[in-house]
Amino acid sequence: MIKQIPAQIYKSETRGIFKSEKYNCFATFNFDQYQDLSRVPFGSLQILNEEILAPRHCISRVIKADTNVIILPLFGGIEYKDNLGITEFLRVEQIRIIAAEKDMTVEIFNPYENENVSFLTIHFQKETQYFKNCFQKYEIDLTIRNKLIRLIETEEAACFIGVYDGRKEGFYTLKNSKNGVFTFVVNGAFEVEDRLLEAKDGLSIKNTEVIEWEALSENAVLLVFEVALK
Repeated sequence: MIKQIPAQIYKSETRGIFKSEKYNCFATFNFDQYQDLSRVPFGSLQILNEEILAPRHCISRVIKADTNVIILPLFGGIEYKDNLGITEFLRVEQIRIIAAEKDMTVEIFNPYENENVSFLTIHFQKETQYFKNCFQKYEIDLTIRNKLIRLIETEEAACFIGVYDGRKEGFYTLKNSKNGVFTFVVNGAFEVEDRLLEAKDGLSIKNTEVIEWEALSENAVLLVFEVALK
């Protein structure tokens, strides 16, 4: 008998949606007023939001607990500001890592006159260790093809991104088999562990040591998170 690996698919069209004239947010997990028993956080991965800002619009948030945060622009660029005095511009192929403490305030602004911008906001529950290179911005070399690029890593968690050509395969071996792994398709389509995932779909997997995937389209982009489970 083939052992069934515990897994859950998070389809993009069933995400929590917050829409206004100036701001849209699509939440993979429970967030704010969106609460669903099937969308509880996956281990230490608490928030995975796709956010879209209209031209010249700003949003402000208070981080409610000690949290490791990733901000990853997907289209255009954003101006980042926090109450610690950090102000900077982030564009596609850059990433901001934040080891945020409770009650930290973050503002994100779209500086463009006529273009929407979009970005991912990702929160990890902070256990015993901050991300390495916390409070830093750095470049992502997305010209590297068909392999994972490490974004962040702690003793308990890791995050990678990969850009794949059509029909190229990949795999990831967990550092700790007690952890879980979550994949999120940024662009294109993948088959991950025999499950079809399209743009903005996610997949959580437990009780495994290795996961495998195949890109089903050109320039397909995949995020892979290894996270500590509760």
